[in-house]
Amino acid sequence: MGGNAYRTAHAPPTPELLEACDRLGMLVMDENRMLGSDSLHSQWLEEFMRRDRNHPSVAIWSIANEEFSVQATPAGSRVAATMQDAVKRLDPTRPVTYNAPVGNEFTGINEIIEVRGWSYHVGKDMDDYHAAHPKQPNVGSEQGSTVSTRGMYRNDPKQGYVSAYDDNTTSWSSTAKGWWSFFDARPWLSGGFIWTGFDYRGEPTPYSWPCTSSHFGVLDTCGFPKDNFWNYQSWWTEKPVLHLLPHWNWPGREGQEIDVRALSNCDEVELFLNGKSLGRQTMKRASELQWKVAYRPGTLSAKGTKAGQVVAEAKIETTGAPAAVRLVPDRAILAADGEDIAVITVSVVDDLGRIVPAAANAVAFKLDGPGRMIGVGNGDPSSHEPDKFITSPRMRTRPLDDWRWKKVADSYAPDLPEVAASFDDSRWAKADVHSERGPLGPNDRAVFRTRFSVSQAELAAPGVELWFGKIDGDGTVFLNGRKVAGTGNSHAASVYDGKTILRPGENSVAVTIANWGDAAGLNKGVMLRFVDPPQPSEWRRSVFAGLAQVIVQSTGTAGTIKLAARSSGLAPATISLTTGGRATRARLP
Repeated sequence: MGGNAYRTAHAPPTPELLEACDRLGMLVMDENRMLGSDSLHSQWLEEFMRRDRNHPSVAIWSIANEEFSVQATPAGSRVAATMQDAVKRLDPTRPVTYNAPVGNEFTGINEIIEVRGWSYHVGKDMDDYHAAHPKQPNVGSEQGSTVSTRGMYRNDPKQGYVSAYDDNTTSWSSTAKGWWSFFDARPWLSGGFIWTGFDYRGEPTPYSWPCTSSHFGVLDTCGFPKDNFWNYQSWWTEKPVLHLLPHWNWPGREGQEIDVRALSNCDEVELFLNGKSLGRQTMKRASELQWKVAYRPGTLSAKGTKAGQVVAEAKIETTGAPAAVRLVPDRAILAADGEDIAVITVSVVDDLGRIVPAAANAVAFKLDGPGRMIGVGNGDPSSHEPDKFITSPRMRTRPLDDWRWKKVADSYAPDLPEVAASFDDSRWAKADVHSERGPLGPNDRAVFRTRFSVSQAELAAPGVELWFGKIDGDGTVFLNGRKVAGTGNSHAASVYDGKTILRPGENSVAVTIANWGDAAGLNKGVMLRFVDPPQPSEWRRSVFAGLAQVIVQSTGTAGTIKLAARSSGLAPATISLTTGGRATRARLP
């Protein structure tokens, strides 16, 4: 999208990221995690700098981020000065900054730092500060915090979606055109870093639950671009850019006005609906164009001109209903090294192959061959679907309900006959083991018993467990007359492995209980649990605004991976990936 710099917020990056920035020619603001000048923090800072300082991409060091409580204090100033001196000792060639979460304030860290870093505060604060301190360089170390949801064009607090129009802000943030037009007009501002490139888990803003991720990204969590991507591309590249929004599927809104916008760096843009011109507008620098268009299905298109010549065209069409699933991998060949991956875009398309922008179909995946699925996603900030499907054991249960009980003089007596496997308890009172409280009173002692049958097939399970919802009182459990556990007092959800003691046919369980307090006994249920071998889970994901994603990783075997996708009522899709040889990762310029 034309960006030429990367801030590693809020921690030292992986070396691989710096290597990629080296090859791409990106400038990096390399950021230390925490402010501190004690021996441990000083050691961390030195190790971090010695590791990274020979990367040509590193252009500026950041000593810390938004230290609200100490930033304006003399102590904060002294610590930052010590850290800045250490940075200059280790690398005198690069400048030093700090991301400051305040406005026109010069005391504390801002007073000693070489480059003033701005965390938001676009507007008067920046102008006043520069006027008072014209010789101190300035950088927008954290800007934007634009909030938008890919493919959504109205605010929906209930679902947790924010319109993708560049209109919404938080109390501290700006729109994309708001912050960039300010920076663009002021040469003394050396540029700005957007918070953030990608959406990320946590900090769901401006809505909370059911959101699970932020809305700040220029890209969603899958890397699918939001509309602001083309705003930045139009401002930061020289190539002609023309992008229209929103999509053009609005059933039930025929004749109603739709807010249509063009993001472009052309001199002028002319808009058409089904071939009819809706007018031409002049493009203002670092801005966008807007039309109100009465909705009619069909084609919304635009032409952009520079110096009177058409240099860019764009169109969006009303699609048909969902008809098929489509899979598009980012590469066709993987190294058979157990590490290499392919990122596959999943889309729901109509019968002409056009992505249906409002599609939310659930898609299931199956993989065969020398590969594995390691993640699925769709960029929906309110999605609660799992990103990973872990293969885990299955559990079958069988309740044990036919219990009887009898008081005894001493539940601790050795060789108590009532716990023997063959003891006849047919004359005992029945016990309700699902009640909230057991039948025993204070200082009562008793034995609870039941019989049950187990088949040979059930015993073939990898695990067989005897599970008690709760044993109120000081209890001891006997399985087929053999003591298997003492429970202590009031132990819930006690599990005992019975596979080695149980036998095909009839078995018995006896529980001795000594009550030292209120009512006690067996309660909350008892069951047998049979643990079956792990079964592969079916990987699945719903598309969001027509798109989803699957990540496939190679194993150590050469061959062909086949990934199939199916969705109810839609034509399925299958792709093949080849594994073998050396890594064929994309080459960087």
